[in-house]
Amino acid sequence: MPTSKHQRSQKDKLKTNGSAPHPAGREVDFVLDCNGAEHVYVCGDFNDWQPTSLRMIGSPDAGLWEKRLVLPPGRHEYKFVVDGQWRHDRDARENVLNEFGTLNSVVEVRP
Repeated sequence: MPTSKHQRSQKDKLKTNGSAPHPAGREVDFVLDCNGAEHVYVCGDFNDWQPTSLRMIGSPDAGLWEKRLVLPPGRHEYKFVVDGQWRHDRDARENVLNEFGTLNSVVEVRP
């Protein structure tokens, strides 16, 4: 994983890792640029929207938060939880309206 947010292009901020097959699916890298945050999590339909079960790795000073997950093939909706506040991924290829009138981000995992 990169050590600097400047080393990763915008199209690589969320990607499925085609070179790392896994019996349960594919590796997906979730990345968020967020300076000053203390606690950052990723959640979605893949973890029943549990807001604090998948902590992202990073630091307030670096401003770059990352989490690699293995997801099964299909379409997955997700959000970030930054210091208790839900946020969609502004860099996602797709964001969709959810039942609460806010946006969920979407990642497609291919078989």
